[in-house]
Amino acid sequence: MKKTKILYGVLLLGLALGTLSCREKETIADDIVIPGLGGTEEAANELDKWLYENFTEPYNIEVVYRWDAAQMYTTLASRLVPVEYDAVKPMMAAIRDVWFKPYVQAAGVDFIKRMSPKKVVLVGSPEYQNGSIKLGQAEGARKILLLNANNFDPTDEAGLKQALHTILHEFAHILHQTVMFDKTYQDISAGFYSATGWKEYDRNQSQDYNPESYARGFVSNYAMSSKDEDFVEVLSMILVYGKQWFDETVLPVAQESEETDAYNALQQKLSIVETYLLNSWGIQFLDNEVTGERGLESYVQEAVATVVATPPTE
Repeated sequence: MKKTKILYGVLLLGLALGTLSCREKETIADDIVIPGLGGTEEAANELDKWLYENFTEPYNIEVVYRWDAAQMYTTLASRLVPVEYDAVKPMMAAIRDVWFKPYVQAAGVDFIKRMSPKKVVLVGSPEYQNGSIKLGQAEGARKILLLNANNFDPTDEAGLKQALHTILHEFAHILHQTVMFDKTYQDISAGFYSATGWKEYDRNQSQDYNPESYARGFVSNYAMSSKDEDFVEVLSMILVYGKQWFDETVLPVAQESEETDAYNALQQKLSIVETYLLNSWGIQFLDNEVTGERGLESYVQEAVATVVATPPTE
């Protein structure tokens, strides 16, 4: 019996040594490139040169479009696809004209250099999370991740505004994370915020029409999730959809609300946003009727109309 065990052990050892011996002879070709591991460099192409001239040189911003999982994934459960090469320039040209240029007009180029994220990272697809769609994410003042780039069409006004809303929403987070807004803001709608409750109102509604939220004193359903989201939604929604939209679509619903004083709540929020931008950043948010100074909202509205009518090619 003992002899059998010894022979069996020798047999297993021989098999193991044989296997190891075979593996030692295996090699990996020197010219095989394994993507995503880093350490590779690619020569600058025409797109890289255009991005450098339009974003890196004037604003000190790096635009990342080549696939890099470390830059692009927000969670390990995400299923994302790379941005297509031909989708990069149309999207970034439109973003330059509807995001950077209006802020430069209202606040100056030094403001963009100082406050804009150092990286804009593009992903081809949106990210689906628990029944909702994520189109962007800010990581402090360091990076803005823009998703769904492969489906971007600058001539589609609704799609352009949706993408711009994502960008300006995330950029507003960068601003208030640098200089906080008036803490009394959180008292205006105290008791109405809910981290998840807003989702019940978010079904079958368009991006710019959410009557249930207006009746509670909010410009969108997502604004009901927290005071910070509420603040950046007031700022970004009015920039994207316009003061006229706010006056003619949001306020009338709020004024008829029987649940709360939604009308005054919205007016107070807008007033704090205006004061915040002017006092913290020297930015006129709406046109000044007394001095005639144009506001950031006018510049954004004008830029959106121009891009939709004549999408930039350079």
